[in-house]
Amino acid sequence: MSRLSQWFSAKADHVHLEFIPDPGSRPLVPREGYVRLWLTEGFLAQRRSWGNDHFPALHGGLTLNFLGTQPVGFKAVSTPAWSTPGVHLDLQVSPLVPYNGGVVTVEAGLYQVTQQGPLGAAVQVLGKLAGLVGPPLATAATIAEKMSEGLEVVLEATGDQPRLGVHWSMVAPGGGGRPVQAGHLVVLDAPAPPGRLEIVEGRLRADGRPVLLDYLVLRVECREERDDPITPELEQLIRRAVEDGLRGNTESMNAIRTEAIVRAWTSSDLVPKDQRRVALLIRDEIDAARPLGVVPVERLAARMVSRDSPELKGLRLEELISGPTRRGGTWAP
Repeated sequence: MSRLSQWFSAKADHVHLEFIPDPGSRPLVPREGYVRLWLTEGFLAQRRSWGNDHFPALHGGLTLNFLGTQPVGFKAVSTPAWSTPGVHLDLQVSPLVPYNGGVVTVEAGLYQVTQQGPLGAAVQVLGKLAGLVGPPLATAATIAEKMSEGLEVVLEATGDQPRLGVHWSMVAPGGGGRPVQAGHLVVLDAPAPPGRLEIVEGRLRADGRPVLLDYLVLRVECREERDDPITPELEQLIRRAVEDGLRGNTESMNAIRTEAIVRAWTSSDLVPKDQRRVALLIRDEIDAARPLGVVPVERLAARMVSRDSPELKGLRLEELISGPTRRGGTWAP
């Protein structure tokens, strides 16, 4: 049982937890989409009294089945800065991860951190590494795990406990529990809410009014398609293949083309349907470069200008690198 799970179990009678589904949202079917966690907003009534020596830090994310192994945690550390109710943050807590079935666990703990203390030093270092928790997700999972292990060691040594936290799970539709679905997860530092909770234009309201209790609002994002299906790794392979093709290195281009297609087809960053779509897109993207000058080496040699060609006079490397320029309405080297 994790530290946050233990804390939440001990405090369950003193905090209020409520999930508010997005209007019109439907449960996410395994292998059909992706899930991501955001810190939408929050409030700490005593934040202003902390002074400059203390600041809030959130450690949290998603834990779910990944690569067919044991549940993997995609967690990071962020340092939200708020002191008034309803400050809209929209901080990404976890990357966009394929949902392949099983249990999805949301964990988040908000800590009061001393600027010069060991926890403060750890949070500042880990916060700078949070940007590494992204595609390729196989690598990100390892980084996130090491970051969480490091923070756990510091928390164990300092004894720091969350000011507010949550440990909450979702399952595939038909599993008997709360299904994986888009919505807002609200955590109040009170046994009962001050009124009917709702999300109005992205802000938490109780009976239409701002909430003045300590609270966190986490948004569970579910989507059927990625907004960035071409990962940096695949983009680099596409660029290398096109560059080799334009230079006439067809053997190298074809090898990299094959590698890019295979990696997309087997990518753990994508659900099965998107693996094939992205593989097809990559094939078309690379092949589209062929009419731009990708020809066999022997044909390129036949097109080479003679040594006394006027085109060689005054030719500069900068012009070759920058490409053709327009002179007098026509293209010229």
